[in-house]
Amino acid sequence: MFPKRRIRSKTPFEYAVRVLSRRDFFESEMRSKIAEHFGEDAADETIAKLKDYGYINDENARKNLIASRMRSGYGSFRIKEELREKGVDDNVTDFDDIADERYIDRKELLRSMVAKYMETKRAKSPYELKQKCIAHFYRKGYSCNEIVAVLNTEEE
Repeated sequence: MFPKRRIRSKTPFEYAVRVLSRRDFFESEMRSKIAEHFGEDAADETIAKLKDYGYINDENARKNLIASRMRSGYGSFRIKEELREKGVDDNVTDFDDIADERYIDRKELLRSMVAKYMETKRAKSPYELKQKCIAHFYRKGYSCNEIVAVLNTEEE
């Protein structure tokens, strides 16, 4: 096993602020990072202090993660699974609200990605290309109904 990487921060709070300067973390992720280097008691105190200052907020981190993954081309099923892995509320009913709030047109985004996929991929027949497209976007977390609806509008 490799030795732990030496950290530059002298206090747990300094370490947490340095880590948070790079990206948002959920409370559970931050707690485990701090506990790894400074212990559980220091992690509890530091998390409380971070919450008081407003540096850590699970709801904002959740919204940022959802918006980021939507812009990256992932569907709601994939995003929901990632949230579940991180131990966060994976309620997908507010995905449309978050998309509207961040000016993300999910249907247009999917339509443009499908059009690009259909132009760049090759297949023996149009049917096979359509099946490959459905499989590709299904793996990215979109429902079959969403994909087929976009493909049907592309054909018209």
